[in-house]
Amino acid sequence: MCIGIPVQVTEVDGMFAWCEGRNGRVRINTLLLGEVLPGDWLLTFMDSAREAIDPVRAAMVNSALDALDRVAAGETYFDDCFIDLIGREPRLPDFLQPVREE
Repeated sequence: MCIGIPVQVTEVDGMFAWCEGRNGRVRINTLLLGEVLPGDWLLTFMDSAREAIDPVRAAMVNSALDALDRVAAGETYFDDCFIDLIGREPRLPDFLQPVREE
């Protein structure tokens, strides 16, 4: 299984960027994204950047990863990891919404 890890760019080195994230300092291939700048947030898979994200999404992904860590440790409370989902009905993404005839 491949899990996306958010990281923040600290230094750019050609097609690579040095980043900081939950796993410390990592060197990330940025070829798929083009130009990145220090301060940018990236969603990475296996040391390659796949998507530029905003800090809010980075925090949400990190929170979900915290929940996975808790589950792996045998904990059973992780509602605080999904604040954006508590108290609302889930919504399908637009591309999965049923087609409505006009």
